[in-house]
Amino acid sequence: MMLLAPEIPSIWREEVWHALSVHLPIATLFLASLTAMVYGVCSSTHRLFLGKLVMVLLAIGVISGWAAIYTGEIAYSVEVRKICDPKVLQEHSWWAYATLFAYSGALGLIMVKLFSPSTFPKFIKVVVLILLTAALGGLIYTGHLGASLVYQQGAGTYKPSADCAEFVK
Repeated sequence: MMLLAPEIPSIWREEVWHALSVHLPIATLFLASLTAMVYGVCSSTHRLFLGKLVMVLLAIGVISGWAAIYTGEIAYSVEVRKICDPKVLQEHSWWAYATLFAYSGALGLIMVKLFSPSTFPKFIKVVVLILLTAALGGLIYTGHLGASLVYQQGAGTYKPSADCAEFVK
């Protein structure tokens, strides 16, 4: 009697959608925060470009970030039953929401500035910078928790058989 090797699961299963969608917002939001910090110390000749770059990076990051939150909720419903410590998954989810709310707030303030008179209060620029700096810390911590879920608990990963027979054709 010949034993059949287990079938390798599809890369398109629901719990993997989050891993496929999360890297764009991580990169763009990270760069938006760094660019905003550089904006605060650069010369006035580069400020117009950097200000627009922050807005574009934030817009891409926030929109794709909410898509990553959506796919994260799908992955949560699958993975919470499979991992050893679901508290890490809950904390990852909480920090993801808090971080994205901070980035969304910063984008909202920038959009208000864009459509308001030129006499936009300077303290709002400081608030945006504080939001982006705090959100960067949240982004890094959320990523750390996500890495912990994948690399310590195997969330969303396929565990091959001991002899890897499913990979031999």
